[in-house]
Amino acid sequence: MSTIYQEMFDVGEGTRQCSVGARIFHHPHLRALAEHDLLFAGHSEVDGHLHVERIGAPFHVVLFCAEGSGVVTDGEMQLTLGAGQMAVLPALGRSGFRSTGGSWRLAWLLVNDVPAWRMLAGDRVSIRPLMHADSLYQTMRVLCAEARLGPAGFAAQALLLAVDLFRRALASHADEAVAARLQAVFEPVRHAPAQDWRVEAFAQAYGVSVAQLHRLCVRHLEATPQQLIIHQRMRRARELLVAGAGNVAAVAEQVGYQEVASFSRRFSRHFDVSPGALLQALRRAPGELPVV
Repeated sequence: MSTIYQEMFDVGEGTRQCSVGARIFHHPHLRALAEHDLLFAGHSEVDGHLHVERIGAPFHVVLFCAEGSGVVTDGEMQLTLGAGQMAVLPALGRSGFRSTGGSWRLAWLLVNDVPAWRMLAGDRVSIRPLMHADSLYQTMRVLCAEARLGPAGFAAQALLLAVDLFRRALASHADEAVAARLQAVFEPVRHAPAQDWRVEAFAQAYGVSVAQLHRLCVRHLEATPQQLIIHQRMRRARELLVAGAGNVAAVAEQVGYQEVASFSRRFSRHFDVSPGALLQALRRAPGELPVV
């Protein structure tokens, strides 16, 4: 892969930056960065101007915002990066970041575009929630400070903590992505609740075995696939009742229940109110949505 790329780097007098690089000519440098396929690690205390843009860079840029806010660019698109958020600027694109005049505390990593970090690859910049952003920022500060001490410092130990915190942040996002994908797989039930839905069909749609789908649903959504099917049917039943789509029997049939009693028991367990009681509450207070 070519390492030739375009870069614009403009730092105002009020911005302080510290970094450590993986290569011998970086100052300071820490060889252990390369063992984790990292090119640079650092932090910025922005008070005024900071503007960085790159086109075709062969590395990912990851920003961790601990305080304040700024702008991340993706081509012509602009995204706000605020406290408690992480921005991933994938390799080879046209992206950057800049301050908006206020104070802004950032930690950042330049990550080599290698299979070990393939979860960072993509076509677009992404903004993700970041738990414990300040911990990661402070760890990066310690890493840079210890790197300046050379062999007498504890930079290698600080790096291990920084990488662990970074991987934890990525794992948290990966879990959220899996949960969102699983929820999307079961969404069709809500739009056709009377259909004879089978867990095998959802497993096939997700690309896993029935047993694996069961494990994923329990882990990420705290419910079995069958419970998720029921949840979607009950959700749709409540929508129909509130919309005045019919009496209890009619709605039961629309969401796939042949026995009204069975539907009523399931609805009552799910919302802690019977469908009949819900309808009565709606008649007493038209236009108001009962809390169930």
